[in-house]
Amino acid sequence: MKPGARIAAVIEIYDGWTHTRDDADRIVSGYFGSRRYIGGSDRRDISERFYNLIRHQARLGWWLAEVNHDSQDGRARMIAELALFSRTKADEFPGLFNGEEFCPATLAPSETGLVKRLEGQSLDHDGQPGAVKTELPKWLYTELLKLHHENLAAEMAAYNKPAKLDLRVNTLRGDIDTAIRELTEDGIKNITRLQYATNGLRLPLGLNMLVTKPYKDGLIEIQDEASQICVRLVDAKPGMRVLDMCAGGGGKTLGIAADMRGKGRILACDTHAARLDNARKRAKRAGAGDCIQQRIISDERDSWLRSKSGFFDRVLLDVPCSGLGTLRRNPALRWRIGQREIRELTAQQSKLLKAGAARVTKGGRLIYATCSILADENERLIDTFMRDRKDFRPVPVSEIWPDAPQSVPVPGGKDKPWLRLSPNVHGTDGFFIAVFERTTKGNAR
Repeated sequence: MKPGARIAAVIEIYDGWTHTRDDADRIVSGYFGSRRYIGGSDRRDISERFYNLIRHQARLGWWLAEVNHDSQDGRARMIAELALFSRTKADEFPGLFNGEEFCPATLAPSETGLVKRLEGQSLDHDGQPGAVKTELPKWLYTELLKLHHENLAAEMAAYNKPAKLDLRVNTLRGDIDTAIRELTEDGIKNITRLQYATNGLRLPLGLNMLVTKPYKDGLIEIQDEASQICVRLVDAKPGMRVLDMCAGGGGKTLGIAADMRGKGRILACDTHAARLDNARKRAKRAGAGDCIQQRIISDERDSWLRSKSGFFDRVLLDVPCSGLGTLRRNPALRWRIGQREIRELTAQQSKLLKAGAARVTKGGRLIYATCSILADENERLIDTFMRDRKDFRPVPVSEIWPDAPQSVPVPGGKDKPWLRLSPNVHGTDGFFIAVFERTTKGNAR
């Protein structure tokens, strides 16, 4: 594709995204799915430019308003992106916006003026408000400022960079050295070991793991290091009974099965049949099908679930959440979720926490996890649980894992037993994990 045609594609995708509530990834997939003639390198360039428009959303909007441009659409934002981020020179714009087939129309006089006003500037400007600098909606900026104070800019800068590709080596199929060797034989380069996850690897972006021999053989799974750390803190042992109550696609279920060496019983539950069907296929490929049973439940009040009161040694609650800890992979989330959705989520999380706690046997553990960065979904919810449930004690992360990473510093978080992860501090997705052990006091509710 011509450079101008790529620019036109980005503008079309961006405008499509702004006019729908649909997921950004789905918009991109739909665009390329109907245009299979677009090659791999073109797709990567178009995708990267589109997601950069989202990552730079607030700052681009600020600049367009600052120079009194009369539009905030995809075309205006693409012009601003090229000038401010890509450092495209004014005399290069006519070659991109030339009106040729598949390319954007030539620049209007107002757009030529926009290019001239932006030339020599950069995305960042001292006059930008904090919410703009950190690429956050005002309500979210206010919430996160309470947590990170002067560290917020650094935290959000890390969230605003694309994540690399993390893998978990499935020890039911082999070891990490075998995985590295086979990936190398498949032509994969620049493989590094993860800092905290013992069986984790990190690779550059843009690789298709699904066609590699280690993936087809079940030796590797795509999984961020934060999720691998979560599985480590489940601390499941061979022979245990484990409930993964919000299993989704089953990635953590598979990690638990590997830690249990395939011995024991894992119940993977979810309300979506399609997710569990995918989880079943993954378990078979991973060689963990014999110890994992998938079960569809209606909700946290499901009659089968209620019949398992006090039954499990470990209950993992990786609850539905805002997903704001995955902004490196899903930058559009911050612009698509609001305070009403957060209130709905925390109400659901509270119900799930109560239901999960009732399934834990005495001496067993409850693991609460989110990929959220909001205190409402994490610390505040856990504080309420600790106040209401005297039959559970918080288990310090260091008690489970002496070499565990230090938590992201937040107000009131010093010496707390739970773990908060972030890309700025740990190089992982944003994640929160809290572990509780049911004592002999009280009864399951």
